[in-house]
Amino acid sequence: MNKIVLLSILFFTLAQFSYADDNIVINDAWVREVPPGSSVSSVYMTIENKGEDDNLVGLSSEVAETAELHTSKVDEKGVATMEMIKVLDIPSDNTVKLEPGGMHIMLIDLKESLVGKEAVNIKLVFDKAGIVVVEVPVKKTGQMDHQHHHHH
Repeated sequence: MNKIVLLSILFFTLAQFSYADDNIVINDAWVREVPPGSSVSSVYMTIENKGEDDNLVGLSSEVAETAELHTSKVDEKGVATMEMIKVLDIPSDNTVKLEPGGMHIMLIDLKESLVGKEAVNIKLVFDKAGIVVVEVPVKKTGQMDHQHHHHH
């Protein structure tokens, strides 16, 4: 009797462990620091899929009312337009780059200023990999770090 219980516990911990070994790897994430009063900001990162074909199906962040995936498209006239992506395909063994001028996550209706924040959490929802929460550092724009320029 006890043996069966032990086996099921062992199996359960193994199953949990293998799930924790996630197939989605997020690198180089950063969010653009925007001035106080700004209602939107952009988040960039690379999403590497080491597992089976997957899709990014949802986004959210505690610092914004809405998080959406957008891509910058340039039409024949050279006019840049923003297009929202509902579902982003991330094929197996592929890396998708979110970068300035390309695809990026828009944080819309920021609830709080990003100024002075170290990082924000972004929740990515994948079809197969499930929920991945990423801590995204806030990158200050055009702000030099003056601490290193002291003249003695």
